[in-house]
Formats: sequence, structure tokens, C-alpha cells
Amino acid sequence: MQLFKGIRGFGAAATVAALAGSMLFTGTGTAQAASGCAGTKIDHVSFDTGWADLYYSNGYNCAIATSRTPGVKLRMKVWIEVLGGTKVTDSGYYTQYAGPVKIYAAGSCVRFGGEIGTTGDNTDWGHCG
Repeated sequence: MQLFKGIRGFGAAATVAALAGSMLFTGTGTAQAASGCAGTKIDHVSFDTGWADLYYSNGYNCAIATSRTPGVKLRMKVWIEVLGGTKVTDSGYYTQYAGPVKIYAAGSCVRFGGEIGTTGDNTDWGHCG
């Protein structure tokens, strides 16, 4: 009986450890779980509380806004807009960054921007083509 309890206890501990590990590595679908943008960084805007970067790969533009004070939960926002078309935005209260946001914009001009707390910045229309 004692042997069975030990095995069952080990099994329960292994299950808890496996679940804890999966919670650490499973994305939640929020910006905080995002790992970044693929492609080449093509633009950057900086402001007092953070910065936003724009990446390009295979017709897609992707942006992330990053805080200068990671670990502090602040209102954050990042967006990309296609001239005459769609705008994609991620905003919420995060501790490191907002985004990534991604949009297909081959043959079009885009602008992007970010906000962290009370400051932010954005670009003019550009990156056309």
C-alpha cells in the first residue's frame, strides 16, 4: 500500500509539474505573450516612455511598442495603418510591450505608431511599395 501511495504521489507531482510548465510556455493570445515580429526592422520611433519598431517581411508589416520600464503595468498601444485601407491596433495594460500587430501592405504606403503610458509618437506615410 505504501508503494502505491508513493507512485500515485509521484504521478500527481509529475502532472502538476507538466501543467505548470505548459502554463509557462503556452501563449495567452495577448500582446504580453507575443514574441516579436519576423523580418527586417525598417523604422523606429522613440518617445519618453518607450519606442515602437516596424518590421517588413514578404509584403507584411509588423509593429511592436516597447516600454522603457519593463515590469511596470501601463496602458500601451501599437498600430499600423495602410493608406486608404485597414488599421490594426493592440492596446491594453501590459508590463513590457504592446503587439505585435501585423498587416499585409504590399504595394501600399503605411504609417505606424505607439504609446506607452502618457506619451507616444507615430510616423508619416512611408514605406510605400
